[in-house]
Amino acid sequence: MEQARVPVPPIGLTRKYPGIGTGPVPARIYHDAAFYEKEIEAIFKRSWFMIGRVDQIPDPGQFFVYELPTFGHSILICRDRNGAINGFHNVCSHRGNAVEHRDCGKTRAFVCRFHGWSYDLEGKIAAIRDEAGFFDLDRSRLGLKRVPTGIWEGFIFVSPLDEPEQSLEEYLGEQGRDLVGYPWSACTQSYQWQTEINANWKLVMDSPAEVYHIPVLHPTSAAPTMMASGNPFGRLLDVEIKGPHRTNSHYSVSAEPNPVQKLAYTNAAAAQNVVQETTEYEMPRGLNPTRSQHWSVDLVTFFPTLSFTVSAGMYTAHQVWPLGPSRSLYQQRVFVRRAGNAAERFGQENTMVEFRDVVMEDLSTLESIQRGLDAGRIEAFNYHDHELALRHQYEVVSARVAAYEREQSGAVGQAERS
Repeated sequence: MEQARVPVPPIGLTRKYPGIGTGPVPARIYHDAAFYEKEIEAIFKRSWFMIGRVDQIPDPGQFFVYELPTFGHSILICRDRNGAINGFHNVCSHRGNAVEHRDCGKTRAFVCRFHGWSYDLEGKIAAIRDEAGFFDLDRSRLGLKRVPTGIWEGFIFVSPLDEPEQSLEEYLGEQGRDLVGYPWSACTQSYQWQTEINANWKLVMDSPAEVYHIPVLHPTSAAPTMMASGNPFGRLLDVEIKGPHRTNSHYSVSAEPNPVQKLAYTNAAAAQNVVQETTEYEMPRGLNPTRSQHWSVDLVTFFPTLSFTVSAGMYTAHQVWPLGPSRSLYQQRVFVRRAGNAAERFGQENTMVEFRDVVMEDLSTLESIQRGLDAGRIEAFNYHDHELALRHQYEVVSARVAAYEREQSGAVGQAERS
């Protein structure tokens, strides 16, 4: 069957941002251990991280625990009796044991399994066993330690700093404002998987941010749809840079799916038409910013390591946690409407499995790249015009680390003068 052809996406995305340059990009920052340690201080400790949604704890007393792998923090999120959402370090103030060992649940109080100290849903100390045996306890200082917590469009974010340099709203900036209004809460069902990968966190973030590799790495998975209808290289529709954040817009295509895909896509669509069934809906400015009739999905990235693949029907969250210069944890969470029947559930599952398989093809390749970088076999990357997002990430990371180095140098100089 002959497919309708769409205009070939042009070269010239990088020209939109003349200050970003076009030359080779040094590869050292993808494997250097000393640079990695500076990234943790300059970037990750100063960022906000999405750890869940308010839908997970709709009722008072409900909670979930989330681990921040990069920092070794266990975070306890709960809804109190007044309906407020609170975040705490999952650490008992008596001797440091975790106060909650379950992943999620519902409770009236959090009780440490070591000595039985308990805390209410606002983190205040509720009971201390044999309190008379202690010396001059100040109960006001014995509650669970709070974690800075913020909410954007139903997503719960936390900061690893006790006093963040920016509010969540300031941190998300224009990117966050431009995405307000998408029906995030319509997708009430989510499925998550994760895997550790022997690759630098920036390599993991780079992979979905460029489409140049798709015809070669994904010839039988992603390529048959993304390369169809006159877009043989799978080029992007557009790239928008907003401070440290960015958005890649992808072209739509009209390829003929195989029989199983056709059955799955038909049923998945019935359970994924989130936007079309939302009354009086207007696409927010941050999605399909060019308003192209050929748009399919956007890859929306919040620096440093959170991305959303967003379409008119469903969305997927991607989170990367650095574990070392050459090791990361990748998490993918797919959000969909609850399926109304087995056919819709089959369609959703097929879509998620296809998405997972494409990601696994990416990740296995990244480990090979990392081995070459660790061995010092490549000194620089030469980026394609449609690899603009990778160049932007390099610029932001380099600038943040350079600013941190200046801070440290100034602090040392001040200490020496004192």
